[in-house]
Amino acid sequence: MRKAFILIFLLLGASISLMAQDSKRVTAKEFYALIQQHPDALIVDVRPAGMFAKYRLQNAMPAPEKADLIELTKVVPKSDTIFLYCEKDIRTRPAAEILQGLGYTNIIELKGGLVSWRRYELPLDEEKLK
Repeated sequence: MRKAFILIFLLLGASISLMAQDSKRVTAKEFYALIQQHPDALIVDVRPAGMFAKYRLQNAMPAPEKADLIELTKVVPKSDTIFLYCEKDIRTRPAAEILQGLGYTNIIELKGGLVSWRRYELPLDEEKLK
């Protein structure tokens, strides 16, 4: 009987976790295609500022810190699509969780980060910023 309760508890927890997840992780090719389909969507680079200055996705906005991310989203409706990426797919999950906590429901994360993006030779904005 005790094992049945534990199993039910674990299944309930897993289903609640899946329902609460409002972000979607996609491959570099899918991410690129989705950006093309949503040209007015917010694209957020959550890498450190120095990396953003060297290269980034076209039209991306920097948000290296939580406060930067919150500031960027102040004028973005909760139903809008927000794209998140970093270098190696480490920083997007925490950023997505912040956005979910703020009520955003359409978050798309770049699986594999810019490492994956470059592997497919997808376009980058490499104009150096000061």
